[in-house]
Amino acid sequence: MPEIKIDRLVLKTAAMDQQAAKRLAEQVAAGLERAPLPGELPQRAELVRLQVRAAPGATTEGLSKQILSELMRELRRS
Repeated sequence: MPEIKIDRLVLKTAAMDQQAAKRLAEQVAAGLERAPLPGELPQRAELVRLQVRAAPGATTEGLSKQILSELMRELRRS
């Protein structure tokens, strides 16, 4: 199974209070630890930028899953 190394992860969460933003960051980090990475990934992706907008009423758990899904998709394309 391939490994990934993330030096820095920045989440801009202007619409969230500090506690919810911290919970989201923790959920994304935990999800990355568990994320299956089957198949070939590129050797190196210097920068991956995503813009993920939460649906109205979305929970931090739902948003973290959406972020992880988009991130994994982008890593496979890089």
